[in-house]
Amino acid sequence: MKRKLTAVEMDYLRRSAGVSKIDRITNIEIIHRMNVPETIIDRVEIRGLKWFGYLLRMPEDRWPKRLFQGSPPQRRKRGRSRRPWNNTIRQTMASRELEELDAFDREVWRRRTGKQQ
Repeated sequence: MKRKLTAVEMDYLRRSAGVSKIDRITNIEIIHRMNVPETIIDRVEIRGLKWFGYLLRMPEDRWPKRLFQGSPPQRRKRGRSRRPWNNTIRQTMASRELEELDAFDREVWRRRTGKQQ
């Protein structure tokens, strides 16, 4: 899914820059020309981490937190994603060297959930 999103984003940037693939200009050069600070994948990950931090800090009786902590009693229906959101967010946290306890210190969480270096 990430590759598909990146491909669509690069297609959009190429069209916006007025560059075709025949011109043989690299993606990195187009990103520099268009002055793009972050990719769509970075934005999705940052927003997911922000929501996850908020979710961890919210009171136990709130519905979003109760739904996050619970698990469905039956198998997923056909066509559902194979990887739950929880696994994806944990993988993102590992790549940014974050732990759940960091979410309770808002300044640390804000600083470390920014754009990945």
